[in-house]
This record gives sequence, C-alpha cells and structure tokens, in this order.
Amino acid sequence: MPSPESRVTAEELLAGLRELGLVPADLVFIHASLSRFGHLEGGADTVIQTLLEAIGPRGTLAMPGFSFQLREEPSPVFDVRNTPCWASRIYERFRRLEGVCRSHHVTHSVCAIGARARELTATHSVTPCGRESPFRKLVAWSGKIVLFGVCHNSNTTFHAVEEEERPFYVGFRELKGVTIVDERGRRRPLLSKVHEWSRHYDFNRMNDTLEREGVQRRSVIGDSIVRCVDARRMFEVATEALRRDPEALLMQGGAKIQLPVSVQRSGE
Repeated sequence: MPSPESRVTAEELLAGLRELGLVPADLVFIHASLSRFGHLEGGADTVIQTLLEAIGPRGTLAMPGFSFQLREEPSPVFDVRNTPCWASRIYERFRRLEGVCRSHHVTHSVCAIGARARELTATHSVTPCGRESPFRKLVAWSGKIVLFGVCHNSNTTFHAVEEEERPFYVGFRELKGVTIVDERGRRRPLLSKVHEWSRHYDFNRMNDTLEREGVQRRSVIGDSIVRCVDARRMFEVATEALRRDPEALLMQGGAKIQLPVSVQRSGE
C-alpha cells in the first residue's frame, strides 16, 4: 500500500508544474509513467486536466500516440481514430479525448490538443523523427518536454537529433504494405520507415550536461522525479555533443545490434 506521504492531489501537481516553469501558452510534450508517482488522486484524468490548466487555452499539449505493435505486422493498418497507443494508460486516455489530433506515422504518431495541435500534427515525415515530424516542430517552436517519472531514454526528441546528424549507427527499414485509415475513414497506402539502429542508445548520458547547461529543471512530485526540458536548447546541446563524439548518445560497452539486410543505412 502506498504511504500517506505518496498521495498527490491536483493542487500539488499544479504547484509542481509551476515550479518546473510551465506557463500559459506553452507547447508541452509529455512522456509519463503514472505508476511511479505513488497514489495520484484521479489518475490519468487528473494529470491531463492539470496540464491543460497549467498551459491555459492558448497552450498546446502533446503526448506519444506510438503504436509499436504494428512494427512487425506483415501488412500493418494504422487507423488514426482507433489504433490504440502501445504503452501507458495516460497516452491512451489522452488519445481518446474529444478534439485530440493525431499525426500520420504508423509507429511514431503524436497526439495533441490545444491552440497549435492541428498545426503540430498536420505533417509527419516518412521517418519517425524527421524534419516534418512533430518532434522537429517541438524544437523549432521552443516547446518544453516534461518527463513524468521516466528518464531521458524515453525522450524521443533525442532521436530527432540522430536523424538530423546521421551518425554511423543510424539506419532505417521501410515497412511494406502499410495502410492508413485517416480521420474520415479513407484508406490509402502510407510510406513509412522505422528505426533500425546498429547500437543501443543511452540518452541518460546527457542528463548531467543538460543540468549543467541549464537546459532542464528538476523537481519531485509525489514519489517521482519530474524533469522539464527546453526542447530547442536540448537539441542544440545534443547536436554539439554528437558532432564532437559520434558515440555520445550510445550505451557504453553495449553489444552491437544485428541489422537485417534490408536496412537502409545513413547516407544511402
């Protein structure tokens, strides 16, 4: 049973978000694991509503709509309205909210609601985190990334840095026979590529650098460490690190991943 100290109310959550620097009109991308909070009164609904209160009607809230379960299917069908999120009950709860928009990528879609939600999700690159993806818009628009009870290995925007810089280990695999069912129920082919890296990443290696450079704020809410990261500055700092050392975002001493023959490597 959770201890009394681990109970978190909506008021305490809002105060914590304010302490992290969330203000009205912010664009905020959330990565979350609610199970690490202790007892959060109201669960996923409380988190979503409190975040919306923190950023106000001129703000935009986004979360992963990831559907990794489609990655290995022989002829995957991505239904924008109905394909469930792969992980985390808060993502699935958010996806189902009235007014949520979802970008068009078979494995790495993004869900959003608010002032710029439609613009954020209107395009998505063929690759998960390319220049036309919501992740790059998050960077260009100086958004904030909030990590609720998860570490930087859940911070997908680091992949946008890798896709832009194309270090030696970056590769892609095109998924064959993908069909998208769009918001109007129309079916069409969807060109989609997924990541096929040759090495394991470890974005947590950047945590101390982000702290030192003032790129992120950190607080404790309930039983969880929560980080708020400046997306633009994070992208810049990680890019500089990767240019100095192509292995800067990789797990140290990790085994190589055996890539299939079909992988398209960077530069090809």
